[in-house]
Amino acid sequence: MKSQGIVFRELEEMNYTGWTLIEGFPGMGLVGTIAVKYLSEKLDFKEIGHIEGDFFLPVLRIHEGLPVNPSRIYVSKKHKIILLISEQIIPRQATHKLVNALLEWVKQKKIKRVISLAGIRAANTKEGEVFGIAANPESKKILKQWNVQLIDEGITTGITALILLSLKNEKIEAFSLLGNAKADADYKAAADVIKKFDEMYPDFKIDVKPLLKEAKKTEEEILKHIQELKEREPGLDRVEKPTAPMYA
Repeated sequence: MKSQGIVFRELEEMNYTGWTLIEGFPGMGLVGTIAVKYLSEKLDFKEIGHIEGDFFLPVLRIHEGLPVNPSRIYVSKKHKIILLISEQIIPRQATHKLVNALLEWVKQKKIKRVISLAGIRAANTKEGEVFGIAANPESKKILKQWNVQLIDEGITTGITALILLSLKNEKIEAFSLLGNAKADADYKAAADVIKKFDEMYPDFKIDVKPLLKEAKKTEEEILKHIQELKEREPGLDRVEKPTAPMYA
C-alpha cells in the first residue's frame, strides 16, 4: 500500500482481519524498539515486509553480511499478531505523514487492536511498574482489566501520541504500555513491558531472562547505531525527540 509517499511493502498479501498490531518506534529509553525487536527474535515471527519512505536516512545496519531495512514488519499467523519495528528515529516533519499512512493501512487491513510499546520517566514508582494510556473508553477498560496503572494526567509526544489521538473516536482498540526508562537504552524497562504484555497474552510464555542477560550487548548495539546516524547526518538534531516525562 502507498500513501503520501510512504509504502508498506509486503512480500505476501495476507488477511489481517481481527489481528493485533504492536509497534515499537524509538522513544524514551528506546523501550519500544528493544521490546519489539526482542519479541521478533525470540518468538515465532516471520519478517514479511517493511516501510519505505524518503524520510529514512541513507544509513543501513548490516546483519550477517546483508543490509537490514530500518523499519520492518513481522507476523505470527499462529497468534494473529503483527510487529512493526523501527531502528531509525523518525524526523519530526515526517511524523504526521507516517502516522496517517500507518492508520490508513490499519483500517484497510481491518486490524482490531493497536498496542504501542514505549517508555516514560516516572518518579516515585514501584519497581517494574508499567503504565498505560488508552485511546478510547473501550481500550481503557482493557488496561483496567489487566491492572495497568493508568496515567490520568500528563504529556506524551511523538508517534505514539498521534496514534492514540487519531484512534480516539474509532472502534479500533488502541493503548500504550510504558516502562519506566532510566537509561538511554533501558533493557530493564523493556523487560517490564514485555512481562506485562505476557500477562495479557499468556500463550506466548515469554522468558525475559535472556534479554536481561544480553542487556549490555543490546544496549551497545542500539546506541552505536543511533550515534552513527548522528555522525553521518548533522541534521539529526531536528528529528523527533524521545517521549517527554509524564511525571514530575
